Amino acid sequence: GGKVSGGGGQAAASGDVVLTGAGGAAGMSCGQATVPIMPLPPDVLIVQDRSLSMAQDSNGKACTATGCSKWSQVSTAIETVVSSATGANVNWGLVFFGADSACGVAPNGTAIVDVAPAATSAPAIQAAFMNTQPQSYTPTEAAMNSAVTYMQTLTDQNPKFILLATDGLPNCPPGGNTTADDSTGAETAVTNAVAAGFKTFVVGIATASDQMATTTLNTMAINGAEPQPSCPPGTAGCTQYYSVTDTASLETALNNIIGLVASCTISLKDAPKGFNNIVISATDATTGKPVAIPQDPVNGWSYDATMANVILNGTSCANLQNLTYTAFNFNYACAGVVICIDQPCPTTN
Repeated sequence: GGKVSGGGGQAAASGDVVLTGAGGAAGMSCGQATVPIMPLPPDVLIVQDRSLSMAQDSNGKACTATGCSKWSQVSTAIETVVSSATGANVNWGLVFFGADSACGVAPNGTAIVDVAPAATSAPAIQAAFMNTQPQSYTPTEAAMNSAVTYMQTLTDQNPKFILLATDGLPNCPPGGNTTADDSTGAETAVTNAVAAGFKTFVVGIATASDQMATTTLNTMAINGAEPQPSCPPGTAGCTQYYSVTDTASLETALNNIIGLVASCTISLKDAPKGFNNIVISATDATTGKPVAIPQDPVNGWSYDATMANVILNGTSCANLQNLTYTAFNFNYACAGVVICIDQPCPTTN
C-alpha cells in the first residue's frame, strides 16, 4: 500500500476529502476521491446440443435413474454456473440446436436465440432447460452459422464469445442425409465464427471414448482459437476441447472458461472527466488490500483509443482473469496531490 503519485506534488492530508470540482475551486479542499469501476462483462452465447443422444447417460446407455442423463447433468451445471457470483460477471445467453425434431436451427433460418445474453439471464436459462427436452439430430454447422448471425446483431462494446456444447459428431449437412457426417462443415463454421470476431470454446459431453468425435472436437477447439490452455495442440493424453463426463466436471470447465473470457476492458462511464492525476487500483485477493496498477502498456493499464475505457495489459489482465484482482477503483485528485490507495492516507512522504 502507500502513496502513489499520479501527477506529483504533496501528499494528501489524512482523511482526504471528496473533490467538489475538476478544477479544485478556490477556497475548496482538493483531496482524493474514489469511484468504483467495473470490467465490461463479456457476452457469451451457449450453443447447446439437444440431440436425442443427450437423453442417454455418459456411457451412451438408456438412462434409468433420475438425473443420470447427459441432459440433466448439463442443465444442472449450466444453471449453477450462470446463477453463481462468478457467473454474474458474464452476460450469458442460450440457444438450443436443433430447433425441431430433425435438423432445424431456427424458424425460417432467422437468427433467434432462446435466451438473449444479459446480466439477469439466469432465471430465463433455467426455465429454458426445464421446458426443453432432447429430440433432434446434431446440426452443428447450421447452429454455429445461425449463432454468428445473431451475435452480429449485438451492438454493445462488450467482448463476445460462443460456447459450443455437444455430445457427438455433427450431422445434418446442408441438403444432405440427416445422419450423414458433417464434421468438415462444422469445423469450417467454427473457423468462420472466429473470422467474424467470435472466438469459440468447445465442450464435449461424454465424447472421449469416441475417437472420431474427439478428432472433430479437437479440430473445432483449435479452429475456435480457444483450445484448453492446459493442452496445447499436439499434446498427448488430453483434449484441446473441454472434455466433461458429469455435472462436476462441466461446472469446472465452465468456471475455467469464465476466467478466460473475463474482460480486461474496464469502462470509465461512471468515472469523472477532466482529471489527469489518477490511479487505477484493485483489491488483491491474496492480501485483501488495495494495490495500485501501474500505467503501463505492457503489464499495467492504458487508455483505449476513445479514452472511454482502460485496458489491463499483460500480468494485470492475467490477475483479473484468475481473480487475483477484484473490486477495481478509479482514484482521482487535482494536480499536485499524491494519491494514496490505503486509507487513512499518510500525512508524510
